[in-house]
Amino acid sequence: MTSRRSAAFDTTLYALSALLALWIAKIDSIPIHREWGRLAAGPYAAGAVVAVLMAARRAGVRARTWLALGVVVGCALLPLSLELAWRARTNPGLHAHAEVIITEEAAKALLDGRHPYAATYIEGPLAARPLGTRTHFPYLPGMLVFGVPRALADDGAPLTDARVAFALGTLAVTVVALRLWRAPPVDRLLVVQILVALPTGALLMATGGDDLPVLALLFLAVVLLDRKAPGWSGAVAGAAAALKQTAWIALPFLLLSARDKSDRPARARFGLATLCVVIPVVLPFVIWELSDFVEDVILFPLGLGQQPSAAGGTTLGSLLIRAFPGARDALTVILMALVVAVAITLFMVRSPAKPSQALCRAGIVMTVALVLAPAARLGYAVYPIELFTLAWLLSSRETSERTGSPG
Repeated sequence: MTSRRSAAFDTTLYALSALLALWIAKIDSIPIHREWGRLAAGPYAAGAVVAVLMAARRAGVRARTWLALGVVVGCALLPLSLELAWRARTNPGLHAHAEVIITEEAAKALLDGRHPYAATYIEGPLAARPLGTRTHFPYLPGMLVFGVPRALADDGAPLTDARVAFALGTLAVTVVALRLWRAPPVDRLLVVQILVALPTGALLMATGGDDLPVLALLFLAVVLLDRKAPGWSGAVAGAAAALKQTAWIALPFLLLSARDKSDRPARARFGLATLCVVIPVVLPFVIWELSDFVEDVILFPLGLGQQPSAAGGTTLGSLLIRAFPGARDALTVILMALVVAVAITLFMVRSPAKPSQALCRAGIVMTVALVLAPAARLGYAVYPIELFTLAWLLSSRETSERTGSPG
């Protein structure tokens, strides 16, 4: 065997994915998730069978990559295509997650001259959703870009669905990152599997997908840090931060690990590049209407808004708040303070000097935040999974370079 991972490893991944897809198809409370599970279980099972045959023939990374691309087609792109077609023919709110529709509706509001954070979306495709979903756009302004195709099209054509823009953006950024990444092909393959082939990516791409471009941009930012390009890395990290609040957890740790080609700290260069991207995107909306921006982007996602967050994942934080609803605000502040305390502790215990260390610390904070969050979605688990995987791959390569042994 020429690498740490082989086709036998793929067999395990795809077999477990098939079982997870079947489990989702049977018990998930969200109809579109059950649809994805029914569609994806077969392709994952087929991928596992092919991987067994490839393992018997000692197939190399190239053959495994082609198999992974086939799994992406069967488990992500095919379900996405079907959901787009079904959405075009039926109730527009039945075959897309709320984040897809609210991104499109907010982009329409902006193009109509309305503040997307002050506008409400009571009527239309969100009519059957909870009130909080219909009255809040809970993302940062950069996310509006993905809703522009649907906002510009009057006929609701399937290809203008925000999921198409999410998928294209994710794939384009991932391809750039993989071309720049100085890593063995086996490591690049695992990133593709985690980000778009396995349920960590395929389920999101077919049903929602707004987290995927954020993860792809963070991946590219880390690759640029690894290549000692702090300015470009900061700009890309700023683009991720302009899309969604989840990216902000990784920013401080990436900043601390930024170094230039002379291996000197380059935190100022990274931070300045990040601000040069974030400020022009976010500041106009803050100036336009500060109170609505704060309500939608900060208070509502934390569960402190005028309406409860629609994120229904069960976390330790949500269980505490359900047990003591009268202390919701106080508990939320305490839980978030604990997350901040963990982050500060990780800052104080030896600043990360390498991107792998930065990603590991960010993954720890993201995990703690996910566990303690008053409101969260199960899909957020993809963040620590991706961060820890990248940290492991980068750390392994750093160790190999230091010892002179093969990866």
